[in-house]
Amino acid sequence: MAKKKFSKEYMEKTDKMLRQAMYEEPGAQDWTQISLSVRDAMLAAATVFGSPTTDEQKDKLHALLTELTIDHAIPNIRKYDITVTLKND
Repeated sequence: MAKKKFSKEYMEKTDKMLRQAMYEEPGAQDWTQISLSVRDAMLAAATVFGSPTTDEQKDKLHALLTELTIDHAIPNIRKYDITVTLKND
């Protein structure tokens, strides 16, 4: 299978976008501050990489879930004293 080639301009924009989102660099656009649910992130991963079928794929998706919750979501909730309530629609 041939490797996909990307233009230099595209890769530079992609690198900048990823840096801004991952490291909250100064000048990052507002979209980097939008909070997604862990479920949204897991569904996005399954969409991009496919639903896990092998034990190895399941283990990697489990590692992503653990990273998102334990290392990122829970500390942020504790840091900002966020309270979540269900709306009555």
